[in-house]
Amino acid sequence: MDLSGQEIRRIYRKAVEEDFPDTITFTLGGRKHQYDKVQWTVRDEKRGLRYGTNPHQRAALYKPQGSRTGIGNVEWVKWGKDGPSATNIEDGSHGSRIVSYFDKPAVSVMKHLNPSGVAVQLSNEGNAAVYRKAREADPRAAFGSVVVFNSPVDMETAKEIMSTYVEVVYAPDFQRDALPVFEAKKDIRIGKVRKIEADRNLPPDIVVLDDGSVILEDPYKTRIRSLESLKQLPVPTKRKPIEHEYRDLLQAWWVTCEVRSNAIVLWRNGASLAIGTGQQDRVGVLENCVEKAHRFGHDLRGSSLASDGFLPKTDNIETAAAEGISAIIQPGGSVEDNLVIEACDKNGIAMVLTGERSFRHF
Repeated sequence: MDLSGQEIRRIYRKAVEEDFPDTITFTLGGRKHQYDKVQWTVRDEKRGLRYGTNPHQRAALYKPQGSRTGIGNVEWVKWGKDGPSATNIEDGSHGSRIVSYFDKPAVSVMKHLNPSGVAVQLSNEGNAAVYRKAREADPRAAFGSVVVFNSPVDMETAKEIMSTYVEVVYAPDFQRDALPVFEAKKDIRIGKVRKIEADRNLPPDIVVLDDGSVILEDPYKTRIRSLESLKQLPVPTKRKPIEHEYRDLLQAWWVTCEVRSNAIVLWRNGASLAIGTGQQDRVGVLENCVEKAHRFGHDLRGSSLASDGFLPKTDNIETAAAEGISAIIQPGGSVEDNLVIEACDKNGIAMVLTGERSFRHF
């Protein structure tokens, strides 16, 4: 019997998913946590993840039983060619976490769990303008991205998204006139995800090592959640940040908290100018940020710098000062803190010390 291509794909998907049970149960300290496998009905057929991190890796998505928010409850408005991969889901989850920090409309452009650009609304900007700022922070990295909003997407924003190649768009909702715009491209996936709360209770982080050993860790949360809490932190430099610098420092810090270490974020006026991630040395990630900013024509004068770990030496300050960066937020704690502070004072840079490191190794 000859099989159609659609039937062959259906048989393959069924075989791929058979090894993944419908429910799994974790027992932590005597408490059982049950998770249900996530599947979506597409053309009268149950469908799960297309594949894992790579096409040859099978995968299944599970959500906590009874949960109502978060990426495990995504409602697909447009399925695309063949549904989401594990990376599409992970980018949506991490992007949702980033935009949850912001009370105003915000967008995160995601690639491989890291944002290539983040922006938040200033004044009465529409979502299209906010998205444009996030994308143009690093338009090269934004190619083939996953875009996450914390507010509804309208037709103008949909048109802006469709002007370049985007794989997936997640938002709490899509206005009716936006949906036909997305139909112009077969492969783009559109998912509704309820906005998550930044202060929600998170389960422990679970890291499974190559030998099967497991590390359980408290979930990361920053205690710096508002301008008021930021202004309580020590400022060891002669110059204190002015109001707009405090705002920029807070927003840059939030983004830095969700970027793979070593991480630095350069930020001004509600948008990232460059995001450096995953470097092994601190000044190297700053140099990478500066190079990115120059590549795309971003003027760094008057921008703010957030670092997820302490700035160990004055070379970081010298690099920042040469670009006109005016304010810094970092944990502090280097044996050369005094020299770093002196270098800031020499260059008129205001610096806030968080006393809190925000390394991320996802």
